[in-house]
Amino acid sequence: FAARVEYENMQVIASHRVIAPSPVALASKPVRSLRRTSGSVARRSADRVILSTRAVAEEGAADDDFESRLGALRGKRSKRSADDVAAKTAVKDAEPVKKATPSGQRRKGVADFTTVGSVEEPAGANWGSETVVYEGPPARGEIIANVAMSWTLVWLPLTISAIGRGLWVNYRITDKRVSVLSTSPLRTERIDVPLKEITDVIAIGRGVGLWGDMVITLKNGEKVELRSMPDFKDIEKHIKSNMGTADPELAKL
Repeated sequence: FAARVEYENMQVIASHRVIAPSPVALASKPVRSLRRTSGSVARRSADRVILSTRAVAEEGAADDDFESRLGALRGKRSKRSADDVAAKTAVKDAEPVKKATPSGQRRKGVADFTTVGSVEEPAGANWGSETVVYEGPPARGEIIANVAMSWTLVWLPLTISAIGRGLWVNYRITDKRVSVLSTSPLRTERIDVPLKEITDVIAIGRGVGLWGDMVITLKNGEKVELRSMPDFKDIEKHIKSNMGTADPELAKL
């Protein structure tokens, strides 16, 4: 029995025995692995060089394409600029030559017809014989209407203005000029506007049409206001029938 057990143990040991590699196999195996590794590295390096070359070539082609497009765009812009310059020159040549304004002329405004410090007739003024259409203060009805409404604080400033005009302002309308005389303690002056310097007049009725406010426009576009004018409709017709005409070239001066 003991001999049999020993025999079985030897069989088990023999079945589990590991065969050690020979020295030749050990020497040849690392060389083959090294060769395989070197070949892999070489192939990968070659692939990387090919990819880099392709990338450089594609980048160069893209740069060339961009430069060509940029050059074409610059050419179009240059052509367009030349066309614009030619078009502007043609339009400028086609514009009519503006008529030169006579030398020594300039537009006259309210300041040219105003005398400050006195309401007397200016020295050297020669209007010749005149027909007076209206001469007097603003309508008295304005003062009465504003005094009647002066019990309200909102209307009080308008009442004071109406009383001031009634005391210190006079109008004089003739067949040659429109005059506004002011003897206010704050400013004494007179304005004499020739009818030929007036290009427009507008009148709006006040006080149920018993008087009205009037605005006259000069050739240079400035305006003179006449408040609370009696018989404003008749005076408006008179000014319109004797006023001058607008001169666009003179108004630009």
